[in-house]
Amino acid sequence: MTDTLSPQEDWYAANLPLRKQVIADVGANAGRLSEFFWRAGGGSSTVVSIEPLAENIALLRARLPAEAAGRWRIERCAGSNRSGNVRLHAGRTRGSGWNSVIHPSGTRRTRAQTLAALVPDVTVVKLDIEGHEHEVLEEALPRLPAVLAWAIELHQRPDRSLQGVLGLLMAHGYRVFAAIQEPQRLGVWVSHEISATLDWSDVPPSGTRADGQPIRTLHVLALRHPPAR
Repeated sequence: MTDTLSPQEDWYAANLPLRKQVIADVGANAGRLSEFFWRAGGGSSTVVSIEPLAENIALLRARLPAEAAGRWRIERCAGSNRSGNVRLHAGRTRGSGWNSVIHPSGTRRTRAQTLAALVPDVTVVKLDIEGHEHEVLEEALPRLPAVLAWAIELHQRPDRSLQGVLGLLMAHGYRVFAAIQEPQRLGVWVSHEISATLDWSDVPPSGTRADGQPIRTLHVLALRHPPAR
């Protein structure tokens, strides 16, 4: 990991409690954010990297420093709303890792587990699992009331409304903030509080799928307290 933080890491550093926490990185991929969480906590936090793909597990293990033994662990499984076996679609990313998504037509099989079973004492959750975050949140929010902060990459899906997931987070006591980029400071993410009336049509698309449908994602923080900036 370089000393220069990405805009996402800088946003997390400014707004998330990262010291003396139990942090779950769900969809850890190659482990850059897991390593960021470990370093940002200065060794005071426990980090749990949850990742199903063997290719990414190897990259994650290469990041583990000796001093993290017992405080940073890797769970090879998919985060889901149930325990058991699931199928995955998997493919290479533009960087060094691989992406995967739970899908019934996937060609890979892997173990799935609920967040409450994997990390029952979790206090901070980063969740980026290519659309399956909706199922995880619906199952985990009522079971993990001690979580102080959720950092989520929400993906548009035709069977889940944005208002529904935002309303669910708010119903469990969180204020929800989206990342926006300031025109005056390119590459800097700042927090904008949003309401449950926000619709996916309000979110600019980041690209187009093979079927011509727009791709929309939204980085959000669900916090028990207002962000630091």
